[in-house]
Amino acid sequence: MNKFKNLNKGFDLIIKFIFLIIIGFIIYTFYRSEILYDGQYREYYLKYYIFLISSFFILLFLNLLRREIKLIIYLILISFFVGLYISEALFINFQKITRYEFYKNYKKKNDVVVAIQPAQYILKDINKKKIFPLSGISKKETILCQKPEDKEFLIYESDRYGFRNIDSNWDKKEINFILLGDSFVKGHCVDSSNIISTLFSKIYKDTFNEKITTINLAYGGNGPLIEYATLKEYLKYMKVKKVIYFFYEGNDLVNLSLELKDPFLIKYLDDNFKQGLIDRQIDVDKVNLKLLEQEINKKKKENLYKFIKLGNVRKKLNYFFNLKFKEHITEPDEEIYNAYNNILFNLKKLTESQNIELNFVYLPYIGTFLDSDYYQTDKIHKKIISMVKAHDIQYIDLLNILRSKEEDPLSMYDSRKNQHLNEKGYKFVAETLIKNLNKIEK
Repeated sequence: MNKFKNLNKGFDLIIKFIFLIIIGFIIYTFYRSEILYDGQYREYYLKYYIFLISSFFILLFLNLLRREIKLIIYLILISFFVGLYISEALFINFQKITRYEFYKNYKKKNDVVVAIQPAQYILKDINKKKIFPLSGISKKETILCQKPEDKEFLIYESDRYGFRNIDSNWDKKEINFILLGDSFVKGHCVDSSNIISTLFSKIYKDTFNEKITTINLAYGGNGPLIEYATLKEYLKYMKVKKVIYFFYEGNDLVNLSLELKDPFLIKYLDDNFKQGLIDRQIDVDKVNLKLLEQEINKKKKENLYKFIKLGNVRKKLNYFFNLKFKEHITEPDEEIYNAYNNILFNLKKLTESQNIELNFVYLPYIGTFLDSDYYQTDKIHKKIISMVKAHDIQYIDLLNILRSKEEDPLSMYDSRKNQHLNEKGYKFVAETLIKNLNKIEK
């Protein structure tokens, strides 16, 4: 009998500890949903609220039951969770290595770095924000990601300013096109021969028998403010005909809400503010290398956090039930729309001041094609396109083009369920741009 009481007391202590963990997770979920992301991912975090609050009240109810029944239920619950964590540990043993783990081995014989994104500096006090890099480390073999089809790591050679270009393009007297955007435009996990900027130049030459020069200023994780800041820093030093600016409906407005919170980035809304980054690449490289070192050390803590959250188990369940990217995007509030409208105005003013034509491209979110009732992205689409029209900016609407002309839009996306485009998708974008730009010119 004493053993039973002691066992029951032990379980009571475990349950009290779990209560505290659940309360902590509820507070953390609220912070990410309502403070960090300003409620724009509220629907995504709703399932976490439901699970955590339900768990809290279930444990509260169990506490009222008779000791014998309570003990049996505790044993079942604990066995269930122990099983989940054993599964998580097994998944860790069989999962692919990260690009940081690959980097640590590969750099022993090669002069290589990992791609550092400008967005990684948002709300961070790296170098006390004396400089905010808007590109990666220059003239290095750069590890981007692990390709899904053959599990090989994709490595590209960065140019003199840390972007993904043929370095000699910067020496051309005239640049025909600058591409501005995020990971879609940089070319997530596809070879350099299949990214939009490369395909654009190749298809243009094949179509019009004219050789052109394209500069790609895109980086993964970029939002509208970083993109505007990048153009502001690098445009002045080039003779450019056209800027093609890509808006991604999946997360550009969410990224903007984070960018607006950074006191350094917000300075770019002042017409006179610039860092002069094109003349400070040595400083950019130093700060990026410092962040790379910090990221490697941070990964150890993140792996523990991912284990606690059952990251691999949840990922497998999401893929099994095909849940990924089916969440609705919460429509941003008017403050974010107004801020974006202001950035569009600044982009138009900046390009006009140098007699450069600005073209806007609307990139659709894969969820639009996964769900026939994707009402929130339709609202975002209408508002953004109406802003573009109000500023009299020429635009290419890839959402409507895919809806009206493609029988199978999902065939353009990686594995038909990941948000990034595949090689077919990138080629489609490049061909569509050239076709529509030609119409605009005529």
